[in-house]
Amino acid sequence: MMHPVGRLVAVFVWSGLVAAVAHAQECGPDQVTPWWPRANTIAGSESLHAAERAMVVAQLGAVEALMRRTPYATPRGFAVRPQFAYHEITNRNQPYRHEFALNTYSRCSKYDEHGADIIVGFNPGPMAWSEGDRPMLDEGGDSLYAERIRTATQFGATATFGGFHEEISEGLFVLFTAGGQSPTLPVSREEYLRAMIFTLEGKDQEKVKAAAAITSKTPYERWMQEAPERRKRNEELYAIVAKTNPAQAAKMRADMEKAELAETEKLRKSDAYERAQVNRNLAGLTVLGDRYRAQIAAMSPLERASAALLVGNDLVPAGTPNAGAIVRRNPAFYRVVGSPVQPRAIIVRMPNAYKEYWPQQEQLYRQLDWAAIKRMVH
Repeated sequence: MMHPVGRLVAVFVWSGLVAAVAHAQECGPDQVTPWWPRANTIAGSESLHAAERAMVVAQLGAVEALMRRTPYATPRGFAVRPQFAYHEITNRNQPYRHEFALNTYSRCSKYDEHGADIIVGFNPGPMAWSEGDRPMLDEGGDSLYAERIRTATQFGATATFGGFHEEISEGLFVLFTAGGQSPTLPVSREEYLRAMIFTLEGKDQEKVKAAAAITSKTPYERWMQEAPERRKRNEELYAIVAKTNPAQAAKMRADMEKAELAETEKLRKSDAYERAQVNRNLAGLTVLGDRYRAQIAAMSPLERASAALLVGNDLVPAGTPNAGAIVRRNPAFYRVVGSPVQPRAIIVRMPNAYKEYWPQQEQLYRQLDWAAIKRMVH
């Protein structure tokens, strides 16, 4: 009898061969299209042990099998390409990240991938359910993440972010973790504000000092500071011209010295105004940092220690609608106790863009075996 994993691989290979025929042309709005052959992004994956690689492929294959039991098994008016993504393993003390994706192509055009992809990520970091494309760093170099807005938990998940087919959000993010353990820890208000100060000013205000060094001089001061170097360059020029035409060199000297005096006088007259402008600019280098320092000073010890929750750029109390939390990684969660490829967390992302896909996405959302995905984490 064939092993279950072997049967699964055979199904995928056969599906890929059938799909290759349909890949050559675009499809009509009601045409049902077989899945395109799977794409594999596996750069550096040879660093995985053979058993680890087999586990990763089996996990991604199990997700693909779940997807093939949904309405997305027969996409209508668009094409679907499954993708396995795994890579070099660089740290066996951290959970290994790998990912399954359903890439969608409108009208089956290989040049028209919209990014309406459904992603199932294994062992994701907090960036996967956070705003922006990179975390903020605090003074100690630790990453702080701005979580997307948490919504009512669904499917027995640890946390749910965003909403399904809600145009005000980028999509639904469903996070499952081993034992329901949180992969993040809250960041306090004071920690967040000090990280903002660090982002703006650098360690010990090194960014402020560097900017001040560039902008602290007026045009007149810079002109006078550069005067010796200008004189040196001019004397070299006069000497070259004098070798062949002393009279022309003398006239050149007189003209350039006259222009030097005129420019010096012009800059000197405007120096008081320029100094006031420079002083205003220097004061502005710390205005935002000063505002954050004032916020910290105005807080009670209890307020400083409370969780940092944001609506827009404003700190808000717990319970405020549509507030996003500032968090950091939970070291205990991301510490490997067994195999690094063991799923400690899985996040499922279903996007909201491109309404032409919504009817089948709606069916996928309701018919996907969410419980099976939850059982994958341990």
